[in-house]
Amino acid sequence: MGASKFTAWRITFFVPAFFQALGFVAVPFCIILGLVGSLSVSIVVMIIFSLFVQAACGMTFGVVPFVSRRSLGVISGMIGAEGNVGAVLTQLIFFKGSKFSKEKGITLMGVMIIKCTLPLFSIYFPQWGGMFFGPSSKKVSEGDYYLAEWNSKEKDKGFHHASLKFAENCTTERGRNFNTSI
Repeated sequence: MGASKFTAWRITFFVPAFFQALGFVAVPFCIILGLVGSLSVSIVVMIIFSLFVQAACGMTFGVVPFVSRRSLGVISGMIGAEGNVGAVLTQLIFFKGSKFSKEKGITLMGVMIIKCTLPLFSIYFPQWGGMFFGPSSKKVSEGDYYLAEWNSKEKDKGFHHASLKFAENCTTERGRNFNTSI
């Protein structure tokens, strides 16, 4: 399957990521927020900006289970912690004791959103593909991907069953364009 043929999973994940990364949604509101002079307009723009930011956060956590079933808690914790670290760094760089005015800081925060979101384009799952490349030519299935996290001793003890069930669910939900089995 070529890179131009998008599956439902790729569209569901990468279209919002594309708009978020290129700043079509959050950044203009962030820039507008730095430019408005009225409190009432600022509040409206902040609410709209917040809705899109919350949607982006939800999208990020929606992808977490697909990265690694075995390390789901670790990955969720890392994503949450990195969001908090990003908020603290943004505060320190653009607002707390900064040479920038608050308005300029908010505008620069919008630029930072673009730069920090660009790595989303590099996410690649061998069984589904990524933003610019289709699935692996090696015909990797969900079962191959998720069961590779477990060694033979752990499989003998049955630790992999939850990952196998998740892989089966992923296979049934990915559509008719794929003909692989677990």
